[in-house]
Amino acid sequence: MGGVYYLYTIHPVMKKMLIVVLLVALVGSGLYFYSYKDHRDIASEDAVFTGSAIALKESFSQPTSSSGDGVLNHTVVVTGIVSSLETNTITLNDALVAQFEQLPAGVQQNDMISVKGRCIGYDDLFLVVLIDQSTIVD
Repeated sequence: MGGVYYLYTIHPVMKKMLIVVLLVALVGSGLYFYSYKDHRDIASEDAVFTGSAIALKESFSQPTSSSGDGVLNHTVVVTGIVSSLETNTITLNDALVAQFEQLPAGVQQNDMISVKGRCIGYDDLFLVVLIDQSTIVD
């Protein structure tokens, strides 16, 4: 009870400053938690596109289409034949490059696989669709 009585004896200017400091702390913590959300878990998200690597590439390369606007920064599941393997990337049908944190074991060239990941765009220079945060799906 002594703590409550103490608030009534504080000088009015100090009381206002205490309220301002508490409001600033509350707003600051709210902004922090709004800005620094957890990262997306692409592996557990539903895909907005499921199809072949060539079909996804064609949706980007058509000049009359919306150039893949429906899949940019969204989860996709793409099936294709492994045309090349590099350090952390797999290329499917020379149409899609999938980036992995670590290359999955057992994947070899000419294997038919399905990859789930986040579509990050189309590379006009190499003419391939790029996805990251990729995982192999069964």
